[in-house]
Amino acid sequence: MNPTASTVALICGAVVISGLAWAQQNERGGPTPSPPGAAVHFVGLNDGAKLPTRVTIRFGLRDMGVAPAGLERANSGHHHLLIDTELPPLDKPIPNDFNHLHFGAGQTEAEVTLKPGPHTLQLLFGDKDHVPHNPPVMSPRIRVVVAEPQPPKATVPPTRKYKRIRRGTR
Repeated sequence: MNPTASTVALICGAVVISGLAWAQQNERGGPTPSPPGAAVHFVGLNDGAKLPTRVTIRFGLRDMGVAPAGLERANSGHHHLLIDTELPPLDKPIPNDFNHLHFGAGQTEAEVTLKPGPHTLQLLFGDKDHVPHNPPVMSPRIRVVVAEPQPPKATVPPTRKYKRIRRGTR
């Protein structure tokens, strides 16, 4: 191996190790534990789906319960929908803005309006304080495409054919 190749191998190895360390560090959530096997998913919505501008998105949950924000219950929390954004820091409260929708009342579905075009969606489950669990309970990020709304088709009332009645003398 020449010095150039060994240097490249050393740098590549360091990048892989630092990448793994970063991934492991970012897999940790906040102080609230999640049970083994816990998972969230979209119900009836898959990667690559075509959606209308206004759509109801349903949230699925396995091996945990749904509880409103502020209520402390073991193995429970509430849903957050991430739209067109990366994951937030997993050891801090999830932001509450246009891209991070909170469902702190315990909702398991939401009607959202999206602009036409491509979007990404991801679910992230949070504890009573909106902090992801440890390990985090999150869905894979999916890509969807929102179609342009179609204008309603104009309907023309059917024309009536009238029979002409002659009036007058017989």
